[in-house]
Amino acid sequence: MITWGIVGNSHDASLAVFKNGECLWAALSKDFSDVPNDPDLNWTIVEVAKRIAGPPDQIVWYERPMLKTLRQLIAGQGWLFDENNIKRYLARWDITAPIKYTTHHLSHAAYAYYTQDHDDCAVICLDSIGEFETLTMWHGKNGKLKKIYTQGYPHSIGLFYSAMTQRCSLIPNKEEYLMTQWADKGDPFRFYSHIKRDILGDGFRKQFSLKHNLHRGCRWWRPELDSPQDHYDIAAATQMIFEETVSGLSYKAFRDTGSNYLALAGGGALNSRAVGKISNRWDSVHVPQNPGDPGSCIGAVLARTRRSISLDNVWHKKNA
Repeated sequence: MITWGIVGNSHDASLAVFKNGECLWAALSKDFSDVPNDPDLNWTIVEVAKRIAGPPDQIVWYERPMLKTLRQLIAGQGWLFDENNIKRYLARWDITAPIKYTTHHLSHAAYAYYTQDHDDCAVICLDSIGEFETLTMWHGKNGKLKKIYTQGYPHSIGLFYSAMTQRCSLIPNKEEYLMTQWADKGDPFRFYSHIKRDILGDGFRKQFSLKHNLHRGCRWWRPELDSPQDHYDIAAATQMIFEETVSGLSYKAFRDTGSNYLALAGGGALNSRAVGKISNRWDSVHVPQNPGDPGSCIGAVLARTRRSISLDNVWHKKNA
């Protein structure tokens, strides 16, 4: 049985090839198209995948398009059901195998849990947004994942970080890594209380909450703060708030699971400074390669097979 796990039609498209439950190969579309954050598949990645093991017998898509469509409607983006027609989308590359679907955050959680070495493991998924979920926590044990916490749109630490990236005149969902660099040049206390007062909610019954929907950014916040130092100080405060949130989530996961091991997935797991500050609480912290949406091409399949794998030599090395 040849199974392809696929992420696409959004950003950072990726494809994984499985044969009888074993992951043979995975790659990002951008490595073949040279388009940064390429949202779509391309003929080259599809042809390489076919050369690995032949055409697919089935596809596992990393999220549920109908749920995504409903969230987009609620968010004011319109009725995008045709755009989210995955059967039609994949047909552009002559991919016609039967399609199975999993949920966005389960794909993240499965990628984190089933690619680490410990049966009993806490899992935190730090995302901008899936279908509706923005933050989930799981307990992996006896080879299965149990969701123990969830919160939904628009309360999202990922959307907050991306919105503040945009506020600093950087490109959201692309240049968040620059925010951590700019934070080193800024004073985290200059705008810390202002951001918490103006943007963050009270957190009642939520690990992270917002007063405003930041899906379209927050250029409206304090537009007079536009100097390079202003941006550095905003970045520093944003990073401090992110680190505090991750620390709180780490404590909750440790308390609620009783595990000594933690695995992280979602775009927020790429924030190495925040991850580094919680590492001493755990015997080990696992962040798999490509923990954001690209890793879900593997995670979507693992969510169905519930089979642990090694990532050694799985990811395609560009120009190798």
